[in-house]
Amino acid sequence: MGRKLALLATAAAAGALIVPYVLSEAATTPLENLNLADVACAIVDKKLNPKGLGMSSEQIRNAGTIVSVGAQMGVPVRGRVVAVATAMQESNLRNIPYGDRDSKGLFQQRPSMNWGSASQVMNPVYSASKFYSRLIKVPGWQNMKVTDAAQAVQHSGFPDAYAQHEQKAVQIVASANSTPGGVQQVNSSSGCTPLSIPASANVTGYVSAALGQVGKPYEWGGTGPDTFDCSGLIVWAWRQKGYQLKVRTSQDMYEVAVPVASGQERSGDLIFTQFQSGGPAHVMIVVRPGTAVEAPRTGLDVRVRTYDPATEDMKFGRLPASQMDAITAQA
Repeated sequence: MGRKLALLATAAAAGALIVPYVLSEAATTPLENLNLADVACAIVDKKLNPKGLGMSSEQIRNAGTIVSVGAQMGVPVRGRVVAVATAMQESNLRNIPYGDRDSKGLFQQRPSMNWGSASQVMNPVYSASKFYSRLIKVPGWQNMKVTDAAQAVQHSGFPDAYAQHEQKAVQIVASANSTPGGVQQVNSSSGCTPLSIPASANVTGYVSAALGQVGKPYEWGGTGPDTFDCSGLIVWAWRQKGYQLKVRTSQDMYEVAVPVASGQERSGDLIFTQFQSGGPAHVMIVVRPGTAVEAPRTGLDVRVRTYDPATEDMKFGRLPASQMDAITAQA
């Protein structure tokens, strides 16, 4: 055991947490006395209150259909957010039989533009599946902004309009349960990973478990308990709290994560960086907004660092509970 690990072990035995000086070029000040007690975490109300999200029964039903169709088709979570945001802009989640020229339905699809017959595009299941089938054919759609991905399918005269619906779409998709058509409400001002697990017992514990590995060496493919790579740290930390992730790599996590807008991230959310053609090559855990814990790269130990989305190419995401299997917690 190296000197740094020995110091950490001593501190852990005393109930303390040592956070080393940040070695990143973006942050060179020490971080001390990290306290998770006041970190905002998820609140879930399993009975969606239409007043809470300003949604009618029809809108709730249609949103649930869009989410469940995407899940049945195997479309990544990000695609379901794109679809819900699109329908919010095009029809306000109402299955309307009119629109610009011959546009109809949830997505305002035009029979004259080969979207299907008038009766077909008025069928929410059909219209959602048709939207998804075109979305997944757009090259690189998963690395696009939500509004750009929507526009690539819709070719709207207002290409930026979809962006205004992204956060509400995230709330709907992030909280969708496994029952087809089911939608749950998420508190609009807070959120942690995963949304269906009590944050006080699990999210804070998972972040703390990752923080407890500060000082241990990076190793590609490492999933603990002695060495870690970036995503391996996340997998290991969740395992300590009794959950086995269904995803392993940063790219896999990005595929299924619910997008979170910069500035809206919460403790336990993920930060994806170093984007390449196959997706993000690196992932970190949000400790609190502006602070992350990561297993950086060969030669740098697990560490805590500050981050600045304004100067770093970052995207945030939240792992849904559907990507976790309950297991016996690993002590």
